[in-house]
Amino acid sequence: MNKKHFWCILLCLVGALTTSNYAKAQVCTVRLTVELPGAGIQEDSTVFIAGTFNNWNPSDSSCCMKRIDSKHYTIEVPCFMNKEYSYKYTLGSWNSVEKEADGKDIKNRTFTASKKLKINDKVAEWNKPAPPAPKDTTNLLSPKQMTQIMALKDSVTKSLPTVLPRLFEVLQKINMNLLADQPDDSLGKQYNEEASEVVLQVLNSLGDVMKQMVSILTPEQKQKIREAMKDPNAPKDMINLIGKLMPDTKK
Repeated sequence: MNKKHFWCILLCLVGALTTSNYAKAQVCTVRLTVELPGAGIQEDSTVFIAGTFNNWNPSDSSCCMKRIDSKHYTIEVPCFMNKEYSYKYTLGSWNSVEKEADGKDIKNRTFTASKKLKINDKVAEWNKPAPPAPKDTTNLLSPKQMTQIMALKDSVTKSLPTVLPRLFEVLQKINMNLLADQPDDSLGKQYNEEASEVVLQVLNSLGDVMKQMVSILTPEQKQKIREAMKDPNAPKDMINLIGKLMPDTKK
């Protein structure tokens, strides 16, 4: 990554956090449990949660809910304390989003994140999607590959809560210095260097994980992902692209 590209990323982070309360935010986990309509769904089907916490991605692999039984699914979502979030449940696309009992659109569900918050929802009905096209089952991930990839993904999920508070603390110092009657240029330079160090740590960590994930794939699987990237509706991140190679498995 060249220096210009790196500072563009850093300035975007600073700009986004300057006009929000994120700099003072703390990370917490919210547990959501949902009851599905009727007899629920088959074991080879999947429930997702989509909302402001994942850019309303209806098939985000990181927001795939854990099956309790045919009618109940649960998930823990990392959130910022006291921030309000909106969300809905889907079966993997907006064609299969939850609906009112009469088939009409429902309003976005909302919650304000807090420590140990537990939410119990109930889906009245699903939108009826068109029959899905047969899934291409060639070059899917093997059980061994899936285990390795999930372990790498979990390592990223566990590391971010320890890095983000440090980044927010540095950005807060940058903002306070900028808002001072007489901003201190030397302090500003010091804080920028601290922020650069944290951002580089995050980028290097993610880069290493992505490299390890890709090294697990076969040449045929890499080719399949390259072909999928040509689709404008395909996921933009590597984790979800690799997730498209995961087979539908029964417990």
